Amino acid sequence: MKLRSLFNPCITNRAFMLLAIIMARVPQLTYSQTQPSTVSGRVALSNATDDAAGTSINVKGLLQGTTTDAKGQFSLSIKLPATLIISRVGYNTKEINVRNTTPLNITLSSGSGNLDEVVVVSYGTRKARDLTNAVANLNLSETRDVPGSQLGQKLQGKIPGLQVSQTNGRPGQPMNFRVRGAASLSSGFQPLVVVDGQPLVGADSRSGGMNLINPSDIESISVLKDASAAALYGSRAANGVVLITTKHAKLGSTQVSADVYTGWQTVPQRGRPDIMNAKEFATYMKGFYEDKIKYEGATNPVPDVYAIPDQYGAGTNWYDAILRTATMQNYSVNLSAGTEKVSSSTTLTYFNQDGVLLNTNVKRYSFRTNNEYRPVNWFKAGMNLAPSYQQDFNTTGVTDGNRQLIANATAASPIIPIYAADGRFNSRVSSTGMLGLNNPVQQLENLNAKQTTFRLLGNLYAEVEPIKNLRFKTTINTDLGSSEFNAFQGTMYGIGLGAAAIPRPTTSSAASHSSYNYVSWLNENTLNYSLKLDDHSLDILAGYSAQKWGRNYRTINGSNFAGDGIPWISGAAVTTGNTNREEWSLASFFGSVNYNFKDRYILNATIRQDGSSRFGVNNKYGTFPSVSAGWVASDESFFPKNNAISFLKFRGSYGKTGNFNIGNYVQVSNITSTNYVFGGSLTPGFSTTSLGNKNLTWEISTQADVGLDVNFWNDRITLNYDYYNKNTNGMLYPTSLPYGSGYGSVTLNVGKFRIWGHEFQLNSRNLTGAFEWETGLNISFNDNKVLELPPNTLFIGGGPTYSGYNRSVVGHRIGEFYGYVFDGVYMNQQEFDSQPKAATSVVGSVRMKDTDNDNDVDADDRTLIGNPNPKYIYGITNTFRYKNFDFNIICAGQGGNQIMNVARADLTNLDGIMNLSKDMLNTWRSEDNPGNGLVPSTRSGSTELYRLANTTWLSSGNFFTIKNIALGYTFKSNVLKYLQSARIYLSVQQAFVFTKYKGQNPEASVSQDDAISTVGQDLSTYPVPRTFMIGANINF
Repeated sequence: MKLRSLFNPCITNRAFMLLAIIMARVPQLTYSQTQPSTVSGRVALSNATDDAAGTSINVKGLLQGTTTDAKGQFSLSIKLPATLIISRVGYNTKEINVRNTTPLNITLSSGSGNLDEVVVVSYGTRKARDLTNAVANLNLSETRDVPGSQLGQKLQGKIPGLQVSQTNGRPGQPMNFRVRGAASLSSGFQPLVVVDGQPLVGADSRSGGMNLINPSDIESISVLKDASAAALYGSRAANGVVLITTKHAKLGSTQVSADVYTGWQTVPQRGRPDIMNAKEFATYMKGFYEDKIKYEGATNPVPDVYAIPDQYGAGTNWYDAILRTATMQNYSVNLSAGTEKVSSSTTLTYFNQDGVLLNTNVKRYSFRTNNEYRPVNWFKAGMNLAPSYQQDFNTTGVTDGNRQLIANATAASPIIPIYAADGRFNSRVSSTGMLGLNNPVQQLENLNAKQTTFRLLGNLYAEVEPIKNLRFKTTINTDLGSSEFNAFQGTMYGIGLGAAAIPRPTTSSAASHSSYNYVSWLNENTLNYSLKLDDHSLDILAGYSAQKWGRNYRTINGSNFAGDGIPWISGAAVTTGNTNREEWSLASFFGSVNYNFKDRYILNATIRQDGSSRFGVNNKYGTFPSVSAGWVASDESFFPKNNAISFLKFRGSYGKTGNFNIGNYVQVSNITSTNYVFGGSLTPGFSTTSLGNKNLTWEISTQADVGLDVNFWNDRITLNYDYYNKNTNGMLYPTSLPYGSGYGSVTLNVGKFRIWGHEFQLNSRNLTGAFEWETGLNISFNDNKVLELPPNTLFIGGGPTYSGYNRSVVGHRIGEFYGYVFDGVYMNQQEFDSQPKAATSVVGSVRMKDTDNDNDVDADDRTLIGNPNPKYIYGITNTFRYKNFDFNIICAGQGGNQIMNVARADLTNLDGIMNLSKDMLNTWRSEDNPGNGLVPSTRSGSTELYRLANTTWLSSGNFFTIKNIALGYTFKSNVLKYLQSARIYLSVQQAFVFTKYKGQNPEASVSQDDAISTVGQDLSTYPVPRTFMIGANINF
């Protein structure tokens, strides 16, 4: 299939021809010849700790404006009379009528009133009072004290309906984003990310690679949550949209600013695995061997190493041994300068974070330059470039997840010390009877894996206003990147908890290399027309978009090295490799109409049509319309005029969005290379693996939203409420086919599910004056239900015994946990004889519930046992200011869900092959010594059922976390000799976690971009550290 067929050359050529005609006419276009006058002034912000530099000053109705300099001052040559619009993200917009050249003194108040605040929306901006849909906005200056390389760390607990989960603490690891509990069985749940109008794609064509976006470059975030707000992004907006606006260029006198912080990270004691120490482990193993003699007829005595447990103390805590106190530092410098004709802002950032696991680290170098040229007041052009380069050292693969290094550390024998008597590592850390485990400290110290990633975001644009209020804009965006990964594992590295026989054989050296490069280009052309006539305002947008993405991927592996001295694949005796290329394209038309009458009655309609190469020839195009309306009831003449309710607006919306996050070639039949013997000779050939589907189409979500915005007591308290109901139809899912068909599967549009919920956001200025206190509170309630699955299918997931822990069942929530219901232990013979049992059950073994009531315990008794989806998420922020001091506390939490600690499969393994949770000291030994009745016997052949997923693996997922505590002090300009302003602060990130979950991180989840089938599972994740930090914001 030729992907270029999606793009109509005629349409693209016409768009550029229109631009050429307009540009040809530019010299002929003139406005009024009235002599210009110079208007100047100064802008101040109500929040003294914010820098007024970069505040926008625009002439209403004209493509003309400037921004304030480092001192908040501005100067603009305009024709009088005129109306100036003064705006800044996070502050209320002001309009000022100017009739003479008297200097202006303007103060912008904080946007907590949420009326005139400028909010970034799809393809433009709106005043908050004019919004008719569900959009949440955050100025990132509110989170400047929150450290970290990830944007998500700055958003936790700040935006209603946005669940941001730090699933592990690995340096450079992207965080999970879910808008309104978004879910899909196989098509992802991450929102679309748009940076300065450019939808991000990234290397995998799905997640967008948000983790490489430098938080220091960002000015504000808008989250589009309902279909009306997001519909202009069509087929990619089903899971919501996150709009990122980078910092504006600073005009006026040259300004240099610096943001720096440094700190250290430690893993709190809470949540570290409560495993046996040396004495406890020896006691357990002594009982283990004694029971073998008693019940199984073993003739060998208890091994000497376990015979006298009292000879040991605490021994080696291997989990603690692989941890360290790690440093983190960030240095960011910004240079901004310009005139009314040219403005430029350039930022250079260096970030370095050591991981709390030994020998892990990430470094990132970021650069961004935003430039704009305005030679005349009806034309402007700009160029934005943002390259970044990241180095990851030993942070991928084996340092995270079940059956890898962290799990190896919890399994190692606490009796064995880290170092031998001669000072060298004890390479084997297994005592008698255990798996042949390698030393996890030695493994980490010997790790040699490095990944380098380069990315360049580029944007070129030109905007012209050929006639008043009509603007044409064309943009060319690029997102290109490359990555290279190299790793070498020596003979003593090993993996640890594998399936190898006991004792584990020596592992051969192995090396791997993989690399990719991708290119995405996007061209968009938009035409905007604005008209204001008396009480009527009309804004019309029409646009065309074309995008194409392609990636090349290469990998090569080597094994069976002669030794560890040559860590290159060329030294391997056996090598294997693979290459591939994939690509997709998207062509779209879109438009919107916004009508406003008396700033009281607001109507908005949007539509987008997308054509995608990912879908069948019969359904390449999808149409996504929406409509919304708002009514400012407080402006009605009949509304009581008092301060109790100073603003009241009702709004509602309905629309459709799509999801195209599937593989690039599932719409066509796929083949693979196959060899077959003909006439005694091996003949290479091909065979089909999956059946194509020419009728494959979009996963469609229809969503209705009703909302309320109300301000009390002159906007001192604001409340926003939304109820939403979202139905997704035609879920994209690979469906198995009968073997006789010759195909393994075909992707179909099957199934339906529903997501609904309530969202509340409350902001309050509790105290004003010399001492200020502001509070922000948000809480969201979400739920979902599977309504329909493929024909003759009652569930998806929850298959094999040792995996498939999540299952989606009609009438239940998506991805619920699946396993056995723990029912205690067979305490005595009488109980054993009278209760249903498994084929391997004995007196003292585990008892699981016979859920199907067939008097037999087997795999058919597995059932839905828990919900991984939070029923509510919330955030609380309190900010205090007194004179030059500011104090900020950010909290976040969730509840109503469970976590499945899959690592318990190892921590509760009763076969004597690894260290265990201390709970296992209470094993059943006899009818007279039954332990606590919750831990079964260690008798051989009866322990496997206890290692399978069951309700003992589940814990409450409720948590309340104090995410950040910060104390700052701002030096006023009159006490600084060489600086315009300076602020220093102390901060603690991940300060305190309150939860009943015994694991390290209650936000843990294997699931990342699309794996709803593993959501809520904890597989010994990389620990999340507590970070102590000192920093400064300086303006020169």
